[in-house]
Amino acid sequence: MKNLDALICINGKFTPPEEATVSVFDRGFLYGDSVYEVTLTYDKVPYLLETHLERLERSALGIGMELEWSADQIKDLIYRGLKEFDNDRLYIRIMVTRGCGEIGLDPSLSDGQNLYIIFRELKPQPKIYYIEGVSLITAGILRNPKKSVDPNVKSGNYLNNVLAISQAKEKGAYDAIMLNASGNVTESTTANIWIVENDTFITPPLEAGLLGGITRATLIEIAQKNDLPVKEENFTPERMRIAQEVFITSSTREVMPVTSVDGQGIGNSKPGEKTKALHNLYRQYIQENISQEKKKAPWNQD
Repeated sequence: MKNLDALICINGKFTPPEEATVSVFDRGFLYGDSVYEVTLTYDKVPYLLETHLERLERSALGIGMELEWSADQIKDLIYRGLKEFDNDRLYIRIMVTRGCGEIGLDPSLSDGQNLYIIFRELKPQPKIYYIEGVSLITAGILRNPKKSVDPNVKSGNYLNNVLAISQAKEKGAYDAIMLNASGNVTESTTANIWIVENDTFITPPLEAGLLGGITRATLIEIAQKNDLPVKEENFTPERMRIAQEVFITSSTREVMPVTSVDGQGIGNSKPGEKTKALHNLYRQYIQENISQEKKKAPWNQD
């Protein structure tokens, strides 16, 4: 094993980051014509990898692109890459672009897809975020409507999210809330949003125009199994600001408390007890999943 900080795989070839190159004619570079997934490792085991690869395939089909790599081929490359690291905690980003070719929007100009996998050491989220919570602001940038670029397609077309988080940073906030054309909350720039109201966990429905996060779906399942009230329902920023609790979720953040929305404190301006309890249940789920997956990992096979 090597003491690496990062490694790149391009179409099956592994290379150090400083030697990795992408063609300026790649449609992912030119037009954001690509799909991607992000997962991470716990104890060197990729978390919910098959679920992420299933969504990668759905995203590709959502932009009219049938993947040229099978899930098994991508998994093999990921496991090969992991063997090069001593680190137990890694960030893994899988990207597939429609490929290179003549400059033009027509997808048929592509000469074949490109697969990129980024492996990087995963630095932990600052503990202070979970102790004190983070702040959100409502962005003036709307989330893409489903009839434009469907938010449930995890594509490389992210400019409106970039503009939204830029607004958040200008106001000193951690992240931005993105609304749909009806004024309802969809998600943050890179996470799903939840509120707690009357002791019920509430998150916007997919129909609001958001990415169906894997962590989001897992938490709904966990809540239901533990008889915790949970539902998918539209809500506005105004309703968020008077909620008992607010939190955001994603693979790399897990369950992160929000204690301020648009400058207004949520509850007592401290991470909520319901949020903490759900996070603890989620961590139990992670440990159970990783324990099972470790038994199936290639390096544990005879």
